[in-house]
Amino acid sequence: MSKQRIKEFVSDLMLVSGFIFIISPVIIYWFIHGNYERYIWIINGPYPFSHFGGGPFQLLLFIGLFIVGIGLIVVSKTLKKKLKMNNSN
Repeated sequence: MSKQRIKEFVSDLMLVSGFIFIISPVIIYWFIHGNYERYIWIINGPYPFSHFGGGPFQLLLFIGLFIVGIGLIVVSKTLKKKLKMNNSN
């Protein structure tokens, strides 16, 4: 594989990862709060899971995932733009 194709692959991978990070808070919220028994099971677990019942920890986690997702998408778009400019020259 050429360097160009590897860079395109990495850019696409970052784009897909960014979208997954953006939608992951919704999936995590659904997983935690979808069933009362599962919610109790999760918050009775060890450290990071025991804090999923509290709003501030969830908010911090969800905002962090969202920011990482936006960052990955921005880097991916920037890399694609740079690759496109290099191809036209």
